[in-house]
Formats: sequence, structure tokens, C-alpha cells
Amino acid sequence: MPWPIESYINGVHNLGEPQAWLFPIFPWSAFAFIGLAIGFLLTSDWAAELGARMFVFAGTAGITLMLLGHWLEASPYRLYATDDFWHTSPSFFLIRVGLLLVIFAVGYMWCRWGAGQWGFRPLIQLGKTSLLVYWVHIELVYGRFSILPKRAVDIRTASVGLLIIFLAMLLLSTLRTRFKSELTFRSLLQKPASAS
Repeated sequence: MPWPIESYINGVHNLGEPQAWLFPIFPWSAFAFIGLAIGFLLTSDWAAELGARMFVFAGTAGITLMLLGHWLEASPYRLYATDDFWHTSPSFFLIRVGLLLVIFAVGYMWCRWGAGQWGFRPLIQLGKTSLLVYWVHIELVYGRFSILPKRAVDIRTASVGLLIIFLAMLLLSTLRTRFKSELTFRSLLQKPASAS
């Protein structure tokens, strides 16, 4: 295929060979469609009838997809002639969707029967400022303010970095919601009242 078309399929760019760090349509747009499909499924009458069993099915499907993805990655057959596991691999797609379904089921259990009912709820807190958290975390993980060297860390260091990012974003989110009413754009533009 001509490279402008092929770049949307497997990350090939005008350099004439696959560029694995690019973000082609698959799998990146597929994540959005999976989210849309799950959203429609959750609002269906069938899901309402199933209740909590819906989330058990989601967790089971997630584990099945992760195992299928690992099996496909280990098999000698490839769907694409050239793929990069972290960017364009169908195995990565299945594993990631499976992991998200498992997290989805665990999140439901956490909020329904577990610690989600206790005082402070970190996931709900992050959800209140999700756009801010997303923007800042992108800068800290991928951008010019990255806290870890790219492509040069082991699992232990990456895990510590993930914990630091999570706690930092939770702190940022908490500060944003606590000071939101006190510090607004309008209050910054107003002149302070003179002391009498």
C-alpha cells in the first residue's frame, strides 16, 4: 500500500519502513470503540437484569482475553508482517482490553462491597479532575518533564515510578478540588479590596 494509507494500519510513515512508535488507527481507535460498546452494554436491559453478575462476566472475559493475547504472542503465526508489541500488536490489544475489563470488575467490587464505601475514595477523587490529571500525567510520563528515563528502566523502577505518579496525581486532584471554590479565574482578575 502507499505509505499514507499503510501508516494508518501498521505505523509505516514516509520513511518507507515501519515506524513502531507511531500510533496507527489499530489498535488505538479500537480502544475507544471497545469503551463505547461496554458503555452501551452497561446501559442495556440485559445488564440491569444481571446486576453484579455482569461485572463477574466482565472480569472473566478480561482474564480470557489476557490469556488469549499471551497465547497469540507466543505462537509463531503473525497477523501483521511487522508489528511492535506495545503499539500495533493484536496480542497487546487483547491483553490490554482484558486487563481493563479485570480492573473494571475489581473497581465495581471495590465500590460496591469494599473499601470504596470508606471515607476517602481515590478513584472517585481522580475522576473529579480527570482532564487535569490526564494532562499533567502525560507531561510527567511522556513529555519534557518525564520523571524516569525513557526505555531504560527495569520493572522495579517502573513500578516505583507508577506509584509516584499515582500519588502525585491524587495529591494534585485533591488540591484542585479543595481550592477550586477559593481560587477561581474570576477571583484572580478581581482587584483586592483596600483595607479601611
